[in-house]
Parts: sequence; C-alpha cells; structure tokens
Amino acid sequence: MKKTLLLLAATLACAAVSAQYQLPNGGFEEWDGNATSEPASWNTFSSSDGSLASLASSNHHYRRNGGRPGTDGSFYLTIYTQSIFGIKANGNMTTGRIHAGAMQAASSENYNYTQRSNANHCQPFTGTPDSMYVWVSYYAASANSQAQVSAILHGDNDFKAPNQEGDASLYCGKAQAAVSRTTTSASSMQWQQLKVPFVYDGTASASYMLVNLTTNITPGGGDANDSLSVDDIEFIYSSWLDSLLVNGQPVDGFSKTVFAYSMAIGDTAALHAAAVTGMPETGDATVDIARAYINDSTATVTVTVTAEDGVSVHTYTITLNATMPPAPDPDPDPDPDPDPDPDPNVGIEENDGTEPVFAVYPNPAVDKVSVTAEGTVTLHDLGGRTLATRTVRGTAVFDLTGLPAGTYVLRCGNRAQGIVKQ
Repeated sequence: MKKTLLLLAATLACAAVSAQYQLPNGGFEEWDGNATSEPASWNTFSSSDGSLASLASSNHHYRRNGGRPGTDGSFYLTIYTQSIFGIKANGNMTTGRIHAGAMQAASSENYNYTQRSNANHCQPFTGTPDSMYVWVSYYAASANSQAQVSAILHGDNDFKAPNQEGDASLYCGKAQAAVSRTTTSASSMQWQQLKVPFVYDGTASASYMLVNLTTNITPGGGDANDSLSVDDIEFIYSSWLDSLLVNGQPVDGFSKTVFAYSMAIGDTAALHAAAVTGMPETGDATVDIARAYINDSTATVTVTVTAEDGVSVHTYTITLNATMPPAPDPDPDPDPDPDPDPDPNVGIEENDGTEPVFAVYPNPAVDKVSVTAEGTVTLHDLGGRTLATRTVRGTAVFDLTGLPAGTYVLRCGNRAQGIVKQ
C-alpha cells in the first residue's frame, strides 16, 4: 500500500499537522498496481492484521473502467462479498486498517481501525465537513440487504469501527448511510448519488477521518457476489446563508438558494443607517459584507459567504431603495408651556432673500393648510406616496379633509416641511 498525499517519506507515523478538507483519491483514479491491487490511500484484506489476517488476505474488490454517468474519471471501485468455507465475508474497504481476529463475522475482534503508528493506515483530517456526497451502485440478491458507506471524524486515537461508534468521547462527528440496492442485475449498473449530512454529536477534536465501505451493514450478512460500486467521494462545506436581516428583521421572501433581493428602506437617512447582517448556515463559514452607494437613494449590499475549506463561496446581494424624503420632526422646537391658541404663523420659514419662501400654516392643521411657495408643491404620507400636487405662485390651500390624523410632508424642490393633521 502506498500513501500518495501529504506524507513525509522519512516517517511511518501519521501526523495531523495541517487542515485537510478532502480525502486523497476519493475518486479511485490512483491504484498501487493492477486492477486487483489496492487503490492508493485505501486498504483492504491484503494489508489486514490480526490472528486471522493470513486467512483473510484474499481481496474482495477490483478496479472497474469507466464510471458513473457524467464523470470524466477513468476508474471506479467495486467491492463484493465472498463465501469462504461457507462463511460469507463482506467486501470491505477502508482508509484505516482491517483487523481480522475471529472466524465469527460479528465478533468484536473483527473491525476497521485507524492505526496512527502507520502512515499507510491512517488519514489525518482536521476539517469539519457538513455533508458527504458519494456515488454508489449496489447489487444484492436480497431486496432486504443494505450496504453501508461510513465516514467517522475522530480524535487523536486509534478509533475502531464499529466497536467504538457509541463512544462520543472518541469521535467528533459521523456521516453514515445505509444503501439499498439500486439494481436487481449483477451485470447492470444503476448509479445514484448519496448526500449524507455529518452529525456532530461527539466531543473529541477533529484529528483523523476513518472511511469504511462494506457490501452489507450486517457483518456476514447478504449473499455471495453482492457488490457495491463506489465513485467520487466528496466532502461538502456549507457556504449558504441561513438568514438575511436588515435592521434585525428578516428580508421578505428569503431563501438560501435565491441570491438577489430588493427592499424599500424609507428615507435617505435610513438608507445610510441600515444594518445588513447575514447568518451563515454553519458556524465555521465566514461572512463578508460590502456596501456600495449607486446614488443618494440607492445602495447595493453584497454578502459573501465563504465555507471552511475556502473553496465553496456563495454571494448574495440586496438592493436598498430610499422611497421617501427624510421623516421630519413633527415638533422640531417644542414649547415646554404650549400656548393653547397656536400662533397662526407657525411653519413660516424666515427668508434671507436668497431663496423663495416656503411656509406652511397653520401647523398643526385640521381640514386645510395654507402654503406659501414658488413652484410645484407635493403632499406625501410617510410611506412616500404622493397625495396631492399643486403649482403655487404665492399662496395656495391644500385640503386635508378625508385624510386620517397623523404626520405628512409637503415638498417644494429640495425643501420639505412636516405638518401634523389633527
């Protein structure tokens, strides 16, 4: 067995010295020799140990030409069940080492394990994938048979599967899938892609990955010549947003697979003050937020999510539009002792002679308001809708009858006055 990635030729011991995000030779393109040799970075019965290693040395696998539909690879792996002296021995392939210690298939003396002292039988791994994707084609004589694909991210220990799979102190997370048969003919292939989430319910720190492939989830189960074909094992790292918020409120219609949004934000002051936040689907992804102002009333915010592996990236954009003038203070200079008879000149601005007068009175108003201005005057509600438009040359009256009590805005050019209808 030849280890082909991230090994120092001068040492036999595994050392998890840097982050690892994918399995070496997950597509089974590299092999140590001919079609019945071991795939590079993988191990089967010929390199097993234990008291029955010599009896178990017959390999139950072979290299197949071609691959699943849509692949550009040249090879894939097939493992199969053999019957030896009437005892069924499941096909078995692992990134660790097979320990053959008993004739009874279900004995605890038979297991796959990470052997940290041997570089050929351990896979350092400190990434924390979110899912495992793998292509499989499975033939079994019985419709009830199930194969298994298992990936166990464990701590700095010689983890044994299945013996220690229930000890959460020894592992970090697991992605395990039972595979029902995809074809009823031993001579035909029917591929499907499994998407298996990692469940992180262990307490150990990620140090090694132990991947095991078997033709039956039950040791010694199934029938002779049951076969599991496997191609393109890939670990997936999330770069999705789980939520997109503006000022702490969810964006309407948000979906993690939709990348462009548009939102009315109010006035220009609100546009500049708007806080956009993105919450990633997983805690190990990073989020970068950039804001660009197209003009005084439009801004584009870009939210870029980068997965733990630094390769998977998704970018979301939200366009913010200011749709109304700045909300005025309905009482900009409050009187601590207000006069019960308001001055009829309230709302008239002083004019230094450099610009036209824009005055509004009375303010507050009941049914009508007089406006002194030169130009087009528009009346808006606080939602930015235009309620009335008048061309004023001197003084004109706006009828407020029928409008609900509240605050409104009168605009003339770049100037605005807030009024209160009682």
